[in-house]
Amino acid sequence: MSLVDTTLRDRLHRRIEGLRDAREIKPGHPGVGVETVRNYHARAHADGFVFDADEPVSKVGGTGTAPRPLRYFLAGFAFCLQAQYVRNAIRMGIELDELSVEVDSEIDRRGGLGLRDDPADFESIAYTTTLRTDAPESEVRDLVDTAESCCYVHGTLSKAVALAGTTVVNGSPLD
Repeated sequence: MSLVDTTLRDRLHRRIEGLRDAREIKPGHPGVGVETVRNYHARAHADGFVFDADEPVSKVGGTGTAPRPLRYFLAGFAFCLQAQYVRNAIRMGIELDELSVEVDSEIDRRGGLGLRDDPADFESIAYTTTLRTDAPESEVRDLVDTAESCCYVHGTLSKAVALAGTTVVNGSPLD
């Protein structure tokens, strides 16, 4: 059973064409507000949702009540990429029986502790997108290229850090 409702194709096409034909497309302004609950425990508000972040008990002041902040950063990348796969699979009429994105990263922990001269940053970010589909390989390649090029986070990260992506289709890496 497809995870993607390709019957939305006409609606999505009309939406994209409406934007393409618009005289002006106003920029988007995604945002989030964060307040401190206590120590590392923080609460975010976005789009009518509330979600928390915290550090583990092993960190002085952490209570382990929620995922760590960098996990949200990495999840934001995976969510954005996943959304672009779905949007473009709908647009291209590709049914997906499986879609998942795994993200791993490497950081120099000295940066977050102020123990190096350079600002804290990611050393690298690697991700694997896993797809299961009956679509021909050429269509899957188009989907991969389009999803990655339409993902705001992918575009931003690829300019800032060593970003390595792998796509696995029906259990085999896509070369």
